[in-house]
Amino acid sequence: MKGSAVCLVALMMLAISASATSAQTQFGIDKLYIMNCGEGVAGDISRWSPGVNVGKSMDFVDNCYLMHHTQGWLFWDTGITDAIAAMPGGQAPPDPRMTHWRRPKTLASQLELIGVNATDIKYLAISHTHPDHIGNVEMFPQAILLVQKAEYEWPTSLGVGRFKAEHPVKKLEGDYDVFGDGSVTIISTPGHTPGHQSLLVKLPKTGAILLSGDAVEQLGKSTRAVRQYR
Repeated sequence: MKGSAVCLVALMMLAISASATSAQTQFGIDKLYIMNCGEGVAGDISRWSPGVNVGKSMDFVDNCYLMHHTQGWLFWDTGITDAIAAMPGGQAPPDPRMTHWRRPKTLASQLELIGVNATDIKYLAISHTHPDHIGNVEMFPQAILLVQKAEYEWPTSLGVGRFKAEHPVKKLEGDYDVFGDGSVTIISTPGHTPGHQSLLVKLPKTGAILLSGDAVEQLGKSTRAVRQYR
């Protein structure tokens, strides 16, 4: 019986250890910040719904997301360029039907507010390469860029690449578990662009959230403060 009891205790200890490891794995992300990365007024939203809401304008916000994992920081999308913050009237489009951009706060100032340096970022992932999502990519020149191969190789109208050749990059072909523990998974969602991708994040209290980029248009006003979730 003593031998059986010892075995039982050992099995219980293994189970407890496995449970703790599982919890740590599941909740490798301990915080997520939502940052204001630009505000815009779309002059004519029928661009996204032909024949509907013709001539109607709408305010919306461009969000960026910073998350901390036990293995390091990951930044998702970088919004419109910080340079627009220095333009008193924002960046007006040549076509009034397009988007008039403003930047109430720079990305750099929001990182400073929470005590994170650009050099702290280990991974930089973007949903797609439209200018309002990659405006500050080169603020993080050392971060490993996680992007779908189809997006990376999608040429601009000038026939050139969308990123600096020297920027470290991991070209993905499909879904990718960023930290290897299931807490942050890049999901290939092509359509809006050839290599569009979304991000599934599992938080200890909030639960699973999906950052969809422009696979799902999110229009509306938001707060101008950095918001944190766990």
